[in-house]
Amino acid sequence: MTLPPWADQLRNRYLAGESSMFLIHGNVRDLHCWEEEDGSKTWLDLRSFLVKFLERTRDVIAYYNVSQGLQFDKPAHARLFRSIVDGRRQARGEGRLSTLPVTSADTIPVIEDLITDPAHSSAVIVDYFEMIAPNADPAFMVHEDKANLVTLQRWSSDPAFMSTDNLVIIICEHLSDISRRITSSAQLATIHITFPEVDQRTSFIEAEDLSNVQMDMAPDVLGKMTAGLSLVQIRNILRSAALTGQSITFGEVSVRKKSIIEQECHGLVEFIPPRHDFTHVGGMERIKRDLNKISDAVKKGNRARVPMGMIFVGPMGTGKTFVAEAFATESGLTCLKLKNFRDKWVGSTEANLEKVLDLVEALGYVLLVLDEADRGLSSGSGSDGGVNSRVIARLKEFMSDTSHRGRVVMLMMTNRPDKLDTDLKRPGRFDLKIPFFFPETGEERKLIFEALVRKNKLQMAGGIHYDQAVAHTEGFSGAEIEAVLLAAASLAGDEDSNVIAQAHLDQAARDIIPSRDTRMLEYMEMLAVFECSAKRMLPEHYQGLATDQVQARLDDLRMQLGRRAM
Repeated sequence: MTLPPWADQLRNRYLAGESSMFLIHGNVRDLHCWEEEDGSKTWLDLRSFLVKFLERTRDVIAYYNVSQGLQFDKPAHARLFRSIVDGRRQARGEGRLSTLPVTSADTIPVIEDLITDPAHSSAVIVDYFEMIAPNADPAFMVHEDKANLVTLQRWSSDPAFMSTDNLVIIICEHLSDISRRITSSAQLATIHITFPEVDQRTSFIEAEDLSNVQMDMAPDVLGKMTAGLSLVQIRNILRSAALTGQSITFGEVSVRKKSIIEQECHGLVEFIPPRHDFTHVGGMERIKRDLNKISDAVKKGNRARVPMGMIFVGPMGTGKTFVAEAFATESGLTCLKLKNFRDKWVGSTEANLEKVLDLVEALGYVLLVLDEADRGLSSGSGSDGGVNSRVIARLKEFMSDTSHRGRVVMLMMTNRPDKLDTDLKRPGRFDLKIPFFFPETGEERKLIFEALVRKNKLQMAGGIHYDQAVAHTEGFSGAEIEAVLLAAASLAGDEDSNVIAQAHLDQAARDIIPSRDTRMLEYMEMLAVFECSAKRMLPEHYQGLATDQVQARLDDLRMQLGRRAM
């Protein structure tokens, strides 16, 4: 009989005597394939799967959650449970168990009577465990919660329990939701259930009743397209198509998948659709050349040439986000933007990050974008109870996993890389740090004008030239050049015209005022020079600067900026 990888792992670790207490986490609310001896397959929820998995070797299988209380799938198991517990209670001079307990304070002592009985082989499944031992400060717990926590800690190392043939399986979605006093126990074995792989998804789709489902693709193609979805979500797509009679198309699957994942992640991530490529990026030839090499390596599957992560660094308005989205289009990577995953509740921030990383790992071939990383991952916050340090530590762990190379590219964008944790930025996590600067030559500004006209689909009068606009926009960022074009379009609109004339463009170029914070902008540019991975990426006038010269100029600018540079 073939078991899912996580179930095979649980069996082997139990038989090896590694532990009698297991914590299952991850994709625990999904369906799991149970294969009978005759080869037939059924897909079961986790509780039903575990019951079938354990019933061949267990005399008693009990299931508990705080809503439904203690339950048994077979009357014989309930009767034997009462016999065992009543016998132990009478030995202590206590009365028989009148009814099955519901509250955790009443249930946990009863479970302990069962699992410390050496005469029988039993298993207890404790679901929604985060509701019993949440990740909370013990100072704010009531007495019953503290008693539960102590008992649960004791189970993992209790000789009376470990010497029996009994087993406890606790279930939750995210480890960060559970008290660290439990998860840090060396005797607790943790098992992670991942999202289904492509072969599991395909096998599930082929086993479903597709007689009333119209599809524009074969089941194996649908299996590939549904990466990142659970089997429950795939079943809902198939049932919806059967009910409505609508055909499952490539476009429909993409839209449903985007909607499902964004809803599942509760606004933690945003799908960035491919809207433009490098043809819409004016200038930046050095940057585009390096990024094109990476996109070619991704398409060809040459994973060794794909960086684990990249940092786009430079002043605001220099096109970092725009280039990131163009790179996602060129490389074919699914572009996900990490939104604000921080929460005020204890453990929620870590749980949110874990949910996103699980999704990224399941999707594969993802460009995960962290914009304004200096704000979300600043190394200087020390009053958050250690949340920031745990978030950074988890990101470091994820980015150091070499199995992600070529499948997951982490892209951070920042104008203040000095605020990021130094170890986070090291090669092996971020192999490439690309500097962004304001356009330096008139020719580059002209290319940006032309590219932004294409991007914004603006109508320009025939024979229009950019000479005056280029001359008036020296020192402008790409965003400020775009502001000139949009202002010119507004001037044309004032005359009830959709066509930008030469006079509109020239007037807008003279009218728009660029940023005057030149000292801060220079500071951000020097930071970009300092962080840059290779001299070839720098403008010529920066390539000759030695590291100590760059450092000296940064120190001078910090003195001038004072607290603003902190």
